Amino acid sequence: AAPAPAPVPLPEYEPGDAFVFSDGRVERVIAMGDTRMTWAGLSGASYQRSRNFVVPVLEWRSGRATGRREVHGNPDALWPIAKSKSARFRVVTETRANAQASLRRSVSLWVCKTGKPRIFAVTAGTYEAIPVKCDRYSPTTMRLVEQREWDYAPELGHYVRRVTVNYLRGTTRTVELVAALSGPAASKARLTALARAARQSATTARR
Repeated sequence: AAPAPAPVPLPEYEPGDAFVFSDGRVERVIAMGDTRMTWAGLSGASYQRSRNFVVPVLEWRSGRATGRREVHGNPDALWPIAKSKSARFRVVTETRANAQASLRRSVSLWVCKTGKPRIFAVTAGTYEAIPVKCDRYSPTTMRLVEQREWDYAPELGHYVRRVTVNYLRGTTRTVELVAALSGPAASKARLTALARAARQSATTARR
């Protein structure tokens, strides 16, 4: 019998790691903490998130607006990924439009599960990836409002595809990995060129 695959641990990153996606978005690792990571795009403010990519962004700033989230439960119950695993957690989001604005608060419920590995071919390469699917529910009606699926490639240490289905808006959005760079190769000039090319390809594909 074939040996069972080794459990897949939480992603490990290093400052300088960068990922470019098919919509032109760039994710760069700026700093690593004990429980949080600091990321940034090519421009704009940095943001903080967990190593566990299913957890929404934990702290961010956009212009004068700010936001933060608290997670209740254990989303890390998905890891290390061996056989099918699941996790449930609640996310409390607090936002302010500006420093003088009143605080807005919302709550969402998430249920996540892992699936069987599949082979994915994206611009960045061909990878064996583990699907991790998360459903977001309204805490008042328990209505399913959103589904996100990440296809995580252990070989790469990052997801190679993400599909977001918004049931309230009736939209589906898919992004795929175009390039993964680190160290000196992840220069701003190189990342800018890759992001520009990705946006041009996306625009051409829509025509």
